[in-house]
Amino acid sequence: MRGEIRNLEDKKLEQRLRLFWAAVIIILLILGGRLWELQIRQGDHYASLAEGNRIRRIRVMPTRGVIYDRNGAEIVRSRPAFTVALVPGGIPQNAEAVLEYLSEILGLTGEELEDAIAKGRRNLYEPVRIMRDVDLSTVVAIEENRMRLPGVFIEEEWVREYLYPNFASHIIGYLGIISEEELKQFGSEYGSSDLVGKTGLEALYESLLRGESGSVTVEVNALSRPVQTVSYIESIPGSNIVTTLDRELQAVAQEAFAAHTETLRKPGDPPLKGAVVALNPKTGEILALVSQPTYDPAKLLDARERSSYYASLINSKDQPLFNRAVQGQYGPGSVFKPFIAVAMLEEKVVTADQIFNATGVSEYGVRDWIVAQGGAPFGPITLREALAMSSNHYFAEFGKEVGIDRLSVWLREFGFGSPTNVIGVTQEASGLVPDREWKRKRFSSYPIYDQAWYPTDTEQISIGQGFVTVTPLQMAVAYSAIANRGVIYQPTLVKEIVAPDGSIIYEHTPTVVKTMDVSHSTWEAVIDGMEAVITHPRGTARRIFQDFPLSIAGKTGSYEIPRQEAHALFAAFAPVDDPELVVVVIVEHGVGGASGAAPIARAVLDAYFGLYEQESSE
Repeated sequence: MRGEIRNLEDKKLEQRLRLFWAAVIIILLILGGRLWELQIRQGDHYASLAEGNRIRRIRVMPTRGVIYDRNGAEIVRSRPAFTVALVPGGIPQNAEAVLEYLSEILGLTGEELEDAIAKGRRNLYEPVRIMRDVDLSTVVAIEENRMRLPGVFIEEEWVREYLYPNFASHIIGYLGIISEEELKQFGSEYGSSDLVGKTGLEALYESLLRGESGSVTVEVNALSRPVQTVSYIESIPGSNIVTTLDRELQAVAQEAFAAHTETLRKPGDPPLKGAVVALNPKTGEILALVSQPTYDPAKLLDARERSSYYASLINSKDQPLFNRAVQGQYGPGSVFKPFIAVAMLEEKVVTADQIFNATGVSEYGVRDWIVAQGGAPFGPITLREALAMSSNHYFAEFGKEVGIDRLSVWLREFGFGSPTNVIGVTQEASGLVPDREWKRKRFSSYPIYDQAWYPTDTEQISIGQGFVTVTPLQMAVAYSAIANRGVIYQPTLVKEIVAPDGSIIYEHTPTVVKTMDVSHSTWEAVIDGMEAVITHPRGTARRIFQDFPLSIAGKTGSYEIPRQEAHALFAAFAPVDDPELVVVVIVEHGVGGASGAAPIARAVLDAYFGLYEQESSE
């Protein structure tokens, strides 16, 4: 009996052991599978997380290159500053409390902070730069509360410093947080919270200005703060850009535009808009380029206000980000007449000394401005007087005789209707030289409009009205052609690019893009008429330049706009016999070229030649 009981107990024990070992095997199989999942299938992922928790590689940002004026004066540079950075993988599960406390310290809303993290996050252990250039009080607050801010730390970084607020902003451009598209474009060298050039020279020469990132490998503690440096690779600074700008002349041009247009502005109206271009006709180097209104690129770097400031720029009807000097397309008004004069003389429809009786009204109704104002007609005049007094009747009649077919050819010879291909600008408008084919295509979809080209269209073009449009830079280059008696140089904003070791990467060499086949007598006749604008008793700009010590060739103009004030324009170069400077000014809704635009040009010319004489005497 006992034997039977014993055998029964042995069988039960054996059964239990079998069940036990089966359970063990199952557990081992489950564990083995999980280990395979963790170590083999997801091994790389979890290894990186583990390594990220202990060892971090932090990119060392390079010093962005300096942007200088032509004389070596700094315009934009970089300086060391403190940046608040955050490692998403270093924040515990209760991240909400951490972020709430951090937003209080930084003065950011929760939405702004979350947006900054979202834009910057690419992987859990890549630092996201939340706020750059923080003050010492912010640094102290974060360091004193490090236990409440796991994953948050302070790093030293180079930040952009714009030395002159609102200065040459359309040329320099601005920096912004890199986009997903730009990340793909630039590659692994960039992090997801890096700054890149968005416009201007900052964007065009991003790869040169940026330099090459270094790296520091550090061991971090439980709060994701560096405690020990493992290795260090030095960064390489960016290259420096020397522009063709004259800092002082640029400042004078901006200040003169703002001051003079303030005298024209009607109470309650916004500041007037427009552009100024000043360049050396012998080299194509741009010494000043103004677009008004402007903006402050420094505000686009401030985490506290960049979003609201950018939105205000984008939504403004004044379009402050729009570079009017190279993208604005304006009707030229009477500053167009010297080019029409060249075509008239070269096509031999008139001679320089031929007398024309300006009765004040052309065949197709173009009226002289003096007649429109109730004055007496100019009467018998030559080309010189027609330019000096800006006779619409004269140019309408002889421009019509040239005809649009030949007139359009001559205008394109001066560069109108095509970009100037200025060095240092990414987006440039073409302007428009209309002709028969253009009108036919333009209105082909509108049967209500007549597609034929009429003599009245030519008359309008001949006085700078109608369909024709130009950019201020195009106008400056075309006036350079007159100043140089037919030689046109490629315009540029970049004088040279210098590598960190001092070697020259790029050096601008004046480049002739065209030499026009125009007789010497034509140039002299046209320039003589432009001088008369300044010197003739009835010259339209005589009052503005009556005491200027150097010879000047210029032209006033206004472009008529239905139910609005006319645009004011002025263009000039000096000295006449050996030109050093071309100046073009346009003031939107400034009414008259003499009163609205010429005083600004006078200020620029005064500053340039005053500085020149001062430097020569030293």
